Amino acid sequence: MGFSTVPVEEIDIPLDDFQAKQPDIAGFSASALIFCYYPQLRTFCLLLCLRAPLGKDENGKDKPNSWAFTWEPPGGACEKTDQTILTAAKRETKEEVNLRSWCVSRKVYRDSWTHKGIPMARYTVPMDVCEPIQPQRIWCDKQQEPVGIHEGPIQLREDEHLDYCWATEAQIRDSPPYDEKNPRRRQRGLVMLESKKEIIFDAFKQLKNSQLDMTYGLW
Repeated sequence: MGFSTVPVEEIDIPLDDFQAKQPDIAGFSASALIFCYYPQLRTFCLLLCLRAPLGKDENGKDKPNSWAFTWEPPGGACEKTDQTILTAAKRETKEEVNLRSWCVSRKVYRDSWTHKGIPMARYTVPMDVCEPIQPQRIWCDKQQEPVGIHEGPIQLREDEHLDYCWATEAQIRDSPPYDEKNPRRRQRGLVMLESKKEIIFDAFKQLKNSQLDMTYGLW
């Protein structure tokens, strides 16, 4: 298992203090797991976004995105203006999918890795949003792409993601692995990084067992 869980109170502290407790980590990021019940399939599904091949640097110029054309929950790097990791998760959710978060799980996920020689840590936060959502843009196994209309509340930040969909646990389990040998080529299917899938599967398990305690309010 490549992740751990920590109490949400542990990350709801000033970002400077939080970083001081982990001096070996050079960069932090936050992601949000947004679940919704899909009545047609009688199961829960998760909001995923398709990474764009190009993003923007701090000067507004195009830059290659890592792990282009993979599917992922909304999220991104912490910024200097973020007060806490939770603030970063809330901001990224609003910026990337135009949804406003109002409460999160009392347990959050942590994983870490080294990217281009830089030690990184990511906190993945199960989250409830303010907007009422009825999943309509769903991953289609037959066509191997999202089908259905775009929901009104969800709007993508185009320099981050190309598309979005709601996917079930079974569909994510059946997704093909990321082809590291061809990182710039778009692969067919609901391609995801294995490290993200591990966390998603555990969150689905907690959700099905009614153990995802979504009672920590964001103000």
